[in-house]
Amino acid sequence: MPALIDGNYLNQYVAPQLLVELKNYKDDFLTQLQGAPAQALTADGIRFNKLINNVEFFVNNSAEFTAQTMAGKKTLIEWEKYDTRPTKVTDAEIRYLNFDKRSIVRVKHMEALKMGIRDHVLWKLSPDDDTDSNMPVMRTTGANDGTGRLRMQFSDVVKYLELIKKLNLPDMTALNMILCPEHETDLILDRDSAKYFADKNIFFDATTGKVKSIMGFNFWGNNAVLAYNSAGEKLAKGAALAATDRVASAFFYGKNTVYHIEQVKILYKPETQDTQSADPTSEFRLQTYGLIDRIEEYGVGAIVSGISA
Repeated sequence: MPALIDGNYLNQYVAPQLLVELKNYKDDFLTQLQGAPAQALTADGIRFNKLINNVEFFVNNSAEFTAQTMAGKKTLIEWEKYDTRPTKVTDAEIRYLNFDKRSIVRVKHMEALKMGIRDHVLWKLSPDDDTDSNMPVMRTTGANDGTGRLRMQFSDVVKYLELIKKLNLPDMTALNMILCPEHETDLILDRDSAKYFADKNIFFDATTGKVKSIMGFNFWGNNAVLAYNSAGEKLAKGAALAATDRVASAFFYGKNTVYHIEQVKILYKPETQDTQSADPTSEFRLQTYGLIDRIEEYGVGAIVSGISA
């Protein structure tokens, strides 16, 4: 195909922009996050109260009971501010374009905001490292895929479910796993899982290739990358992977999350207000505030690709 060069043709008879960006906008797993109760929202953030269950159970008790107090704990999740970088458009660059560049810029900003929030949720909910059993981080144990990465296999899913069951989560229908592309492929290729089930395609829909929700997990797929290093520490958002860093699938218990986005503000400065530039310039960006976090250090986790010895 011909090479792409910077700029747009200004001739009105040239075909409009037809190129589609190759980006992953999928954020369907956000539907599993818990909304914030309106009465709990404050100027500082959202306030949560929790009673610590200390009720004791007795059998054949013969002594006089002494009542005890049920103590509480509280926490505050503060607001975060989300912005897109302003995009400027000059009058000179759009005067003969046969598509509405300003309108497309607005669409691209909304897509960027959507992807940014999705990536932020995936990264923020996941544990910082693998040291807390209440937020289990486990390595896959399958065969080497040829790159030094150990594949995810059926037994890994079963083992991770065992770790989750030990957390005694009240609602076992709220277990969500966001599979990275590598782990989706691994489960589709793991034909050994078929020996446990009559359905040889137990992990996926043969028509669409979508990994199905089984073993108590609601499976979601996404290309947003969550990764951990060889020491079990989560990489910074957007960090480049080193040779021993491995991508991961994220687990979260839906009832232990909070997700709230305020109304998005459209910040627009039209070129008609630019009295100084040789080519009058308009600017556009988006801004909003939100609350995205786990309510307590419990019920989230990750399955990280293992490293071949």
